[in-house]
Amino acid sequence: MRKLARVVGTPIAVALLCFGCSRKPAVDGRKIFLQSETELNKVRSFRAHIVTDEDGGMVTDVQYQCDRGIAHYIETKENPASKTEFIATDTLLFRRAADVADANWSGERRASNLRVCTRLLNGGQLGKMGVRFFSPDQERILPLFANYAHEDAVTITPMGNEVVDGVSSEIWKVEDNALFIPLHTVWIGTLDRLPTKYVEGDLAKPRGTVTFSGYGEQFDIQVPRAAYFPKEAGPEMLR
Repeated sequence: MRKLARVVGTPIAVALLCFGCSRKPAVDGRKIFLQSETELNKVRSFRAHIVTDEDGGMVTDVQYQCDRGIAHYIETKENPASKTEFIATDTLLFRRAADVADANWSGERRASNLRVCTRLLNGGQLGKMGVRFFSPDQERILPLFANYAHEDAVTITPMGNEVVDGVSSEIWKVEDNALFIPLHTVWIGTLDRLPTKYVEGDLAKPRGTVTFSGYGEQFDIQVPRAAYFPKEAGPEMLR
């Protein structure tokens, strides 16, 4: 009887030991974020579609060509309705009305217009920003992957999968109480590990949303040949 009990008991013991063997191991969000930071720092050009509720609603479409130190974007405001075209270098910012035919460019000398590019070219992050809305000159429109991964107080939670503009993406919720706006959600491409979408604030009423595309695409952005610099009270030929 002892032999029989031992034989019968063995499969039960094995079954108990293997309870949960088929469960998938927990995904390490911090490791995923560090992979995304590594891939993001290889990027030199991309598109960003930025939506905020600033001034009653604003949409900005940006092309960044960071290896040439230049960006082009069009800003559309809802209230009052307007559309403005910009070209930015690290020290110059040009603008003109995009809804007026043959509008002239005006310019100003302004530092740090391309902090997004500075972050990518430096292979790191420039620190957390304040409470401004997302805008093309801010490095924080790119998810702060390394910051989130290295801070113990940050909670990173997988939220499933979704296709963003044709790209299969993982969804990650980030809670960081050290930030003025603690809740962020990031969509990361399952193949290239690059961000496809980034939401600041509650998904039901986001403060800002950025959708990314066109990684590696080349943009033919040219500095205006001439522009009027109102602060210097005169025109300037740039080439």
